[in-house]
This record gives sequence, C-alpha cells and structure tokens, in this order.
Amino acid sequence: MRRLALFFPFLLPGLFGQTPAVPYDPIVGPTFTNRQFRFQYPGSYPSLRNMNFRDFTFFQNFDAEGKPAGSVALKNGHFGHDEPGDRYLVDLESTYYLGSSAPLHQESALVLFSWFAAGGSSSQGGIAQVFTLSDGHLRVTQEMNWDTHFPTVQPTDSFDASTRTLLFRSAHYMPGDARCCVSAMDVVTLKWDGTRFVQTGLQTEPSEYGKGQGKKLLR
Repeated sequence: MRRLALFFPFLLPGLFGQTPAVPYDPIVGPTFTNRQFRFQYPGSYPSLRNMNFRDFTFFQNFDAEGKPAGSVALKNGHFGHDEPGDRYLVDLESTYYLGSSAPLHQESALVLFSWFAAGGSSSQGGIAQVFTLSDGHLRVTQEMNWDTHFPTVQPTDSFDASTRTLLFRSAHYMPGDARCCVSAMDVVTLKWDGTRFVQTGLQTEPSEYGKGQGKKLLR
C-alpha cells in the first residue's frame, strides 16, 4: 500500500509554538506539519539500535488522530512506484539513534526520508519520524512533514547529533506566488527533549527564486 497524500499545504493551529511574521499566500498557507501520537507496529522487536530500517515497511502521513494514510515498503532504502501519470519515490536519507531512557526503559530513534511525486504536476518533500521501542513494542510517536518544492543551495534538512537539533526548510508561498515559483522558505528548528522534538526556532528567508526576483519579505 502506498502513501496517499503527498502535499501538506496547511499547518493545524497549535502544532507549532511560533508562526512566521512574513505573510503566506491566502490559498497556500504553511507547508509543514508536526504531529504527535502513539502508533504501534505489529510484532515484537528486540532492539531499536540494530533494526534494519533500509528494508522495512513504514506507515506514513499520520492524521491528527494518529492514523496513517498508507505505507511504503523500502528495499535497500528505496521505494518506487512508476506508472503513466503516477510516479512516487521515497528514499531513506538517514537514521539517528537518540539513546535510551532509564525510567521508561525506552529506546528512541529519528528516521529522515525524502519523497518525490509526479502526475499532473510534481511535488517533493521531507518526512521525519520518531520511533520508540519499549518491552519489544515498536511505536512511531511523532511525524514532521515539509515541502521542498523550491530552489535552494542549502540542505533542506539536517540533524546535529551533538545537540540533538533537527532543522528543515519548507516552502513559504508569499502572496501572489505561483506553484512553480516559491519566493521564500521557512527555516524550522526543533530540539530533542528526551521524548519528542520541540520547536525552538522559526525564521523566514528568501529562496533562490525570491533572491533572483528581488522579492522583499514584507512583514
């Protein structure tokens, strides 16, 4: 079963603690989401650190109630669905072991993905999921999605293992932006607090297209 929804144009209120000062296009609002839940995978798992996520079936695109829209079965870190007018690719970018919590007897890990979809038009983005393992029960407890369909010379996501800080860049459609031409990007920073990633920063910067067009980040 493949993941169903590919583009995440709106941020639900309260999911992030900050909102950017630069206005969004009234039709396409924030293009990143952050949801927390407790979805348990079937079966029993001995160790999170030793899991082979590159050959694993991931549930993705969780709604506000913690229900996934679908799943992708990775083989050697890749999933591909290619039919006329319907192309969907997912790649596992990296996995980071976040350690264990002695009081909870729980291991945690961060898994980063990139995806690309093309049909009548194309979209692309990133996904970050937090996995926990306790008493053999594997759960995904947090999922973050962002839209990378914009030009930038900077990485669209990164993770600093020393500070356990996740950063991603998501398209910021300013008023009047066409789907192909995104003027800005939201730079979102989140820090691991031992159980989840908490947003610590949000800044809007011009995209390469915005710079080339001389767009001003009006506030």
